[in-house]
Amino acid sequence: MGQLAFLDEDRLFDGQCVRFKGYDGKDEVTCGVTIVALKECDPALQRHGLIPAEAFLASFEKIIVAVHDAARRKYERGEFEAGGSIRIMVHRRDLAP
Repeated sequence: MGQLAFLDEDRLFDGQCVRFKGYDGKDEVTCGVTIVALKECDPALQRHGLIPAEAFLASFEKIIVAVHDAARRKYERGEFEAGGSIRIMVHRRDLAP
């Protein structure tokens, strides 16, 4: 297993997480970061009520390096999600304090 590379333009908020894709050579790996992780890591992100997708995407941009690093570590350790279309999910605990 190699190391994941990420493309900057590849992200989507799906209501549960921000999805992004990693690539190990020609293999595509769907990744995500939870909304809880985004809320905990970005004090500027509203905590309650209806939050627009753009706000979650902006928070993702603020911590993108930490999220990508966490996804790479999980991929290298083989920490894949049990089911669903997302293979690597970054949670708050995966991000440095």
